[in-house]
Amino acid sequence: MAESVRIAVEEQSQTADARRIARTMALNMGFDESLGEQVAIVVTEACTNLLKHADRGELLLRNTGDDSEGSPALELLVLDKGPGISNLQQCLADGFSTGGTPGHGMGAMVRLSGETDFFSETGRGAAMLARWRSTPARRPAVVPSLPLQVGAVNVPKPGQEVCGDSWGAEQKGDVATFLMADGLGHGLEAKEAAMEAVRMLRMKPELSPAALLERAHLALRSSRGAAVAVTRIDRFDNSVTFAGVGNISAHIYSGAKAFQHMVSVHGTAGFQSPKMREFRYPWPENGILVMYSDGLSSNTGIEGHAGLAMRDPALIAGVLYRDFSRRNDDATAMVAKAAA
Repeated sequence: MAESVRIAVEEQSQTADARRIARTMALNMGFDESLGEQVAIVVTEACTNLLKHADRGELLLRNTGDDSEGSPALELLVLDKGPGISNLQQCLADGFSTGGTPGHGMGAMVRLSGETDFFSETGRGAAMLARWRSTPARRPAVVPSLPLQVGAVNVPKPGQEVCGDSWGAEQKGDVATFLMADGLGHGLEAKEAAMEAVRMLRMKPELSPAALLERAHLALRSSRGAAVAVTRIDRFDNSVTFAGVGNISAHIYSGAKAFQHMVSVHGTAGFQSPKMREFRYPWPENGILVMYSDGLSSNTGIEGHAGLAMRDPALIAGVLYRDFSRRNDDATAMVAKAAA
């Protein structure tokens, strides 16, 4: 899956770069000029709000590629650790401002985005998701419905041009399979190892998690190796099957309540690894799957954020990245949940 493009917003001069990057991404995805300009305006407003109300923050832009529902989408996450938004609905109304401006920013951002979602906690910051899909004329006549919504953040280590983590999702009917890989080290060789593991999922998504893990292990023998984990959710019998080697973390939630931590074995795919083992768990009502690499701290979780479990998976992943990223490693968080 495509990496997230991270843009730090710490001074006004960075707004122009953010606008240019976002508009270029939109046009490269085939969006028309009008939609590209809407993306650029929303990014500009987002930067202005970050600097005015939170002093600083960051943007994450991602081309969802084939993991979106129906057609590829451009996603924007706006993240900060400022004072938060005490009354979100009031702020979304045009004409309301806490900064002495006309107050058109957040209202315009909603109007100019195809889809939006917000999360804020007083004193802990705010997060916004904006998403644009292809124009109606470019979308398929029939958009297949997928059983689970999926969102992710995939950010390189600061100073690196590419992310050494990768992930993939394959869904068919009631069965969804997710694979996440963290190539050893950083940079291009780590990325190649992680992407090779994901390629095994693409080639044989019907294999069991243990068989996929064994296949990845063999495929990575000529690489630097990777931590790899595979999660399969079967919503017909409400079960989860998991197999992992290395330090990819995976958790099941029932709504906002922690339900099950899934266990990986020690080792490295492509090098030394014990016999691949599968573990089976129940899939709860209102189930949410969270998987993340060790670029996020071991205490990563949604239970400390009231109301976060009800938000869009991409927004959940963004908040987890914002609050738990170590900032000294590649960082990937992936969230899957049933559509609201």
